[in-house]
Amino acid sequence: MSAVHRSIGNVMVLLQRPGDGRVLTVRHRETSWHSPGMLTVVGGRLEEGEFLDEGAARELAEEVGIHLAPDRLRFCQLPHFHAADGERVIGAVFTVREWEGTPYNREPQTHSELVWVDPAAPPPDCHPFTHEVLTRFATGQLYANVIAPEMRGGEAG
Repeated sequence: MSAVHRSIGNVMVLLQRPGDGRVLTVRHRETSWHSPGMLTVVGGRLEEGEFLDEGAARELAEEVGIHLAPDRLRFCQLPHFHAADGERVIGAVFTVREWEGTPYNREPQTHSELVWVDPAAPPPDCHPFTHEVLTRFATGQLYANVIAPEMRGGEAG
């Protein structure tokens, strides 16, 4: 009898400024267990009963205070990756280029700041997975198997 396989759903939102194309990231506090001091994109795991777009809209509101209907999100990428805890995760990445309001840090206990980054040239303090999501977004790649460097024996992702 084989072990039960569990696949986790994750959602991410690339809030992209219309003027310069930069994408909003959040810097995790040094106390983060999976990305201390690193930049990540807005997002997280689905909650029970959520569809992908609903979870993405919820994460956007929870993390940076931007409220919008799920149908305003545009699908842009499907990464399949190993999470920091070793679980295999399927992620749905959405983009938003028009919104009302100004993003702000709604989770100061988790994030220390918001940073707009160029997706074609992510800064070195991006989490490796975030770096992959951003560079693949910049090149229009819709699907990716993303393996963290530590899962490959040190190779770059």
